[in-house]
Amino acid sequence: MLNNLMKKVNVKNTDYQMKLVPGLSDEGLLDPEAKKELEDSIQQTDTGDFGSEVSDDVNVEDIRASMGWKKANHQNQNVLKIENTEFNNVKVRTYVQEKLIDTELPVILFIHGVGFFGGSLDNVEFPCRTLADLGQVRVISIDYGLAPENPYPQDLIDCYQVLNYIGQHKEQLHVESITAMGDSAGGNLTYTLSLLDRQLGTNYVDKAVSLYPVTYQGNNQKLRGIFDDPTQIIAKENPTEIKTYINNFNGSNGLISNWYIKDSNSDSMYISPLNAPEELLKKLPKTLFMVGEFDPLRLQGEAFYNKAKLAGCDITYLRYNGMIHAFMDKVGDFPQADDALKEAINFICE
Repeated sequence: MLNNLMKKVNVKNTDYQMKLVPGLSDEGLLDPEAKKELEDSIQQTDTGDFGSEVSDDVNVEDIRASMGWKKANHQNQNVLKIENTEFNNVKVRTYVQEKLIDTELPVILFIHGVGFFGGSLDNVEFPCRTLADLGQVRVISIDYGLAPENPYPQDLIDCYQVLNYIGQHKEQLHVESITAMGDSAGGNLTYTLSLLDRQLGTNYVDKAVSLYPVTYQGNNQKLRGIFDDPTQIIAKENPTEIKTYINNFNGSNGLISNWYIKDSNSDSMYISPLNAPEELLKKLPKTLFMVGEFDPLRLQGEAFYNKAKLAGCDITYLRYNGMIHAFMDKVGDFPQADDALKEAINFICE
């Protein structure tokens, strides 16, 4: 259905591909299901739950417990082999169709999101199952260290440890190629892991898939003013609600600074990949970038896309109109989530 709603627009001399909301023929309109979720998010914030203006002494376990999508109506068509193990002392969970266990396959190194201080293997269980079900691939989901217990750069170190293990054991693990893939904070780590891989010269990552990534966490006030300004995202309906939603989302930036970045340089390219030099961006693997129209991280993601594209990176942009943040989690419930994972599989296996 969504493939029939694809259209291309030229923005700043780059190709932005968009998929319209099913049943709608224009941009700037919330998907009805995304609208319900947005309204619920605003209501939770108004009643004192996690949202904007979060105090520094908020309990991280309470936040973690509130994360994740609680429903999923996707039914796997193939029998999957799911296994918990460790690579270089980092816990991982692998997914593969049972009939393909001994087959050389593309590996998806999946990196979950949720602000660098939340998320888990369980939170991305449904997307990882779906990826393994949709394609002849092996999915390896990483349980990297979370802030505040494990601030930057532990997450990036853990991800590279897993990547390095896979890269050094390709024959044993039946690895045809390696794709780094992640959403939100995991999208950030997808880029920073790829940058580190290139800078170290290991060149293990063949492709990258990033959904609504964090690309800038620095202190340039001009950039912050652009990226965090809800008026930069045009809404033809519900503009007040969308503005409130984006402002509430940005209220968690203080926790990320205090818990995750701490005393590290927030303008480092390994925290803010937007700051990577053009000569390194050019060396990035072939990349698919996906984002929702009303995602608070959309503008910084687009800035990274534009910079990487102009630097010579082979990068593709795909926007799901009507969507807000973290729509991938709704696989089985939102057609856009299912479609995004199908696009990822097509990109990885082409």
